[in-house]
Amino acid sequence: MKAVVLRGVNDLRVEDLPDPKPKAEEALVRIRMAGVCGTDVHMWEGKNFEGAFPFVPGHEWVGEVEEVGAQVKTLKKGDRVTGECFIPCGVCPICQNGGEPAFCRDHLYYGFSWDTAGGMAEYHASPARRLHKIPPNMSDEEGALVEPVSVAYHSIWGRGGGVAPHDTVAVFGAGPIGIFAIQVAKVAGARVIAVEPMASRQKMAREIGGADEIVDPSQEDFSKKMMDLTGGLGADLIIECSGSKDGIASTVDVAAVHGRIVLTGQSMGVKIPIELGKTIWKHACVVGSCGSPFFFPKTIVYMSRGLVDFKKIVTDRLPLKEAAKAFALGKRAESGKIMLLP
Repeated sequence: MKAVVLRGVNDLRVEDLPDPKPKAEEALVRIRMAGVCGTDVHMWEGKNFEGAFPFVPGHEWVGEVEEVGAQVKTLKKGDRVTGECFIPCGVCPICQNGGEPAFCRDHLYYGFSWDTAGGMAEYHASPARRLHKIPPNMSDEEGALVEPVSVAYHSIWGRGGGVAPHDTVAVFGAGPIGIFAIQVAKVAGARVIAVEPMASRQKMAREIGGADEIVDPSQEDFSKKMMDLTGGLGADLIIECSGSKDGIASTVDVAAVHGRIVLTGQSMGVKIPIELGKTIWKHACVVGSCGSPFFFPKTIVYMSRGLVDFKKIVTDRLPLKEAAKAFALGKRAESGKIMLLP
């Protein structure tokens, strides 16, 4: 089969690999579409090292079951599926204490190592327990978007406590996850302020996300502008998707009394000065949001209802053989979500 392989920093290849054979507890999936995530691009650039080279990337994908192992009872040939990123060991102290799969000390991380290959390939063998069926009324593009949409959906409805029409929501960073967060908040009736310095992403926040207001933190007195837009109250819910030092630090400045701050953007290793005393005097709540544990089923139900056209974020569709071009496009702020078609 043809597969994308990241051999190292700036070393992306499309190679011929042996067709995978499903084990007893696995399903063999023919990949129909795989999304390029910013994490994939950052590993290619050498800015992120979540993956262990070499590996087949791709943790955003949809495919069709071709074959199931002898122990698989939940899937059949022809089912369309997508897959979780993490499988927990189930026996370490964190698992036994109720920790989510991403925090397991011995988890399997699909799309980030050679033995746990991702979906940027013609075929993919996967344990059935990480696979979720895609209903007939969802397109392939929507199926491949389940993982990134679930991150935004979990940030708001899992860690953020949800939104209501009387809320003002500020979304920091208008990349794909930020756009999805804007869309999820808007469909709930909330007023949404997108905080984004790049003009191209401001345009996406307005035209694709439907943001009510755009604030450019690089050009304006950010805190004053935010307070002016909220009548001096601040934002009820802040979804921080940028991962930037300035973005994270400023969340407590513009949060409302009893405001909720959800840190979603990747910022491992980042240490910044932040006036945490303001969280005390605002009774603000700051939480981290890692991935979307146990939110794939909820996200699929949500997406299947057709309340939001998440497909609008897809700007490029390329054959698998043009993976290098797709990753190069992924570096550009003008691109939304890029799909590879095996």
